[in-house]
Formats: sequence, structure tokens, C-alpha cells
Amino acid sequence: MENKMPDAVKGIWDSLTEEQKEKVRACKDMNELTELAGKEGIELPDEVLDAVAGGYVIKGSIAGETTYVVIDNDGGVHEIYYSLDAAKAKARSYGYSDELIDEAKLKKIRGRC
Repeated sequence: MENKMPDAVKGIWDSLTEEQKEKVRACKDMNELTELAGKEGIELPDEVLDAVAGGYVIKGSIAGETTYVVIDNDGGVHEIYYSLDAAKAKARSYGYSDELIDEAKLKKIRGRC
């Protein structure tokens, strides 16, 4: 799927008018982009939104208690929650994916394969 992602994004980009492309370039974050897409009637598949948004949730532990950590697309920690639902909701509020990832994927994101 990752190999097809650039084609999916290119296909969407190529379908935009020059005016829409300018509006997209002016977006500061994913929230603005998704709002613009809705206003302009631009369909963004979920897999495109997830890939562009970045960010994830990873299961952790503090003092023996299970935690859920919201991380950005570089693997940086944003917030820690004791509830998976709360962590996923916060990730979505940042415009991130709420995908729960494992330690192997986190290492890959951080560049340590």
C-alpha cells in the first residue's frame, strides 16, 4: 500500500484546479486540509489521510500500569494516557492517525530499524 500512496496523492493533486492547489498550499495543518477538502468536495481516502497525518498511539507502561502514548510522525512523545480511547481521541484531535502501533514500528519511525 505504501508504494501506491504517492500515486494516490498525485492523482488527487492532479485533479485539483489551480485555485484549489493554492488553497491546499495555504493550509497550516491536517485540520485545515481536511476542512478545505470538505468545503471543496475533494474526496480524501482514509489511507491518504492517515499517511499524511502521521502520528500514532503506542502502548507503554509507567510504574506497572498500562499507558497509551500519543506520538508524532517522527516518534516524538506528545501526551500519555491511561485510556486507549482517550489517547486515540487526542491523536485524532491533533489530526494524527489513531493507529495503535508496536515497538518495532516505533523504532522504524525513529530511524532505528
